Amino acid sequence: MKQKTLTLELSNDQFADLANALEDHRDYFKKRANEAMFGFGLDTGYWTSRSEDVQELLDLVLNNARQTR
Repeated sequence: MKQKTLTLELSNDQFADLANALEDHRDYFKKRANEAMFGFGLDTGYWTSRSEDVQELLDLVLNNARQTR
């Protein structure tokens, strides 16, 4: 997949909002994975994979923020 480079200047509040939004998005996928165990929606593996993708993105954002302090 083609990669994108983002250069952002965020206030502390904006950064917190971004991190919180990613956490909420990850948690939504985890919830969907739990629901899938009961036969709702797509299979558990799909939702688990998506939550791991978002966690990876969150880790990248947090690590980058630590490096640019």
